This record gives sequence, structure tokens and C-alpha cells, in this order.
Amino acid sequence: MSNYTGNRAVFVQTGDPTNVNETTPYAPGQLGKEVIVTNTSASANPGQGAKVFKYVLVDSTAPVAPFIGAVAWWSDRDNFVVTTAATNRGKVAGVFCSAFPQVGKYGFIQIGGPAIVKFVDAVTAAPTAAGLFVVPSSTNAKADCLAAGTAALYPQLGTSNGVYDATNTVAEVVLTLEWTTNP
Repeated sequence: MSNYTGNRAVFVQTGDPTNVNETTPYAPGQLGKEVIVTNTSASANPGQGAKVFKYVLVDSTAPVAPFIGAVAWWSDRDNFVVTTAATNRGKVAGVFCSAFPQVGKYGFIQIGGPAIVKFVDAVTAAPTAAGLFVVPSSTNAKADCLAAGTAALYPQLGTSNGVYDATNTVAEVVLTLEWTTNP
């Protein structure tokens, strides 16, 4: 009889992937694993469906501390280390959904589903519900939105999915980053 050696479930100590801030991973092999969270009230709130999170380490040399909507780029994809440094903008990893995990700690970034994303102060095009391309900017931890019909020079984070809050430079984006489900 053969043994099953597939991926195991990820334990989220706080019960909420957006509030994990660990000095060491809870269990060996957890780094790089994904968690899918489904909002049971999605039918009452369209656009608030499933969200996918990936367990990562925030680079201790990240130039900007994580905050809600901050863009994360891979600084070492093989070891699941992310940074907020825009110099890595060709390697989009995901978005931070809170101030956790902090620099040098382990926690989750969001890689799929609707998320709040922080934009540069002067966006190329204001995000709308029309599904405009959202791409990395040259500013640490921030994204930009392209006008309809404009080609993206860097990998996309996803598409715009709502009205732009110009005062706070944030908007909802449906993240479409690479992810795999745990069997």
C-alpha cells in the first residue's frame, strides 16, 4: 500500500490570516502553503468571495513596514521571502492585508480574490469597476492602475474592482496571482 504525501492543511494560530505575526513558523513545512478563506455572506455582499493567502517571511531589510494594501514583491521566491522594495517589482508576490506580518516575521499575504490595494499618489488612471490592469509601481509597497487598452510592462497584481478612494489612494482589486490549492 502506498503512502499519501500530499500537502497538509495550514494551521492559522489566530484564526485569521491577516493577524498572523510569528517569530518562527508554527510547524515545519508550513512556509509557502496557502489558505483559502470563504466569506459565507458573499451572496449578500458581491465581490467579497473567497480569498487566498500564502504563508511567507517578510525580508528583514524591507524598506517599508507592511500596512493594509501594501504590495509585496518576492525577494527570494524559492524560500518564500517577500519585500516591499519596488526594485523587485517584476516579481509580484501579493498584498498585505494588515500591518502583519511585521518586517523579519512570518505571516500571510493575500494572493487571490478581492483585496484593498494602496496606489501611488498620482495614478496613471483612476481604478474603476471596469477591470483596469493593476500593476506594480516604482514606489515601495504601492501599485498603479493603467488606462484601458494600455499594455502592462510588469506582471499584473489583478484588475480594479471598485471606485477609487482618491483621499486614501486605495481601491478594491481582484488579485489574480499564481496560486495552487492544497489537496
